[in-house]
Amino acid sequence: MVGDYEVGKTSLAIRFTQNRFQASYKPSLGVDFFLKKVEVKGKGIVKILVFDTAGQEFITSLRQRYFKGASGAVIVFDLTRRETFTHLKRWVNEVKMYAGEVKKIIVGNKLDLGEREVSKNEAEQFANSLGAKYYETSAKLGDNVHDVFYEFASLPFEQN
Repeated sequence: MVGDYEVGKTSLAIRFTQNRFQASYKPSLGVDFFLKKVEVKGKGIVKILVFDTAGQEFITSLRQRYFKGASGAVIVFDLTRRETFTHLKRWVNEVKMYAGEVKKIIVGNKLDLGEREVSKNEAEQFANSLGAKYYETSAKLGDNVHDVFYEFASLPFEQN
């Protein structure tokens, strides 16, 4: 998971792996790891390891070490802060540079706040230009969070 600081990457990871919302904000310093086993109907159980990377610029060299071997990238922005959307190209380029051509999902988070600065149409167009799926989520309410991560669950079966 990549994106600017305070877009909700950690909250999304906690919601997916632990099904809870952490109201207090503590910035990630480096990389946090989360693991969840999910069942892919008729195929088996997959372990999804989520690397929650810090969004601060000064962590860039540390963050880049964790891209190698990634199966995909969840690139997150905050629907209520337009600048986080305008930074998506930089995040996409960083993923491409250090992880290669992996599956990408663009996520507009904080849907529950309602005061959006980025339209759904604009975000969908950006995702489509990358050949990526787009989801709008609320880590607080749990809206669409599992859908984002389940997109990656069948990847091991597709590669065989």
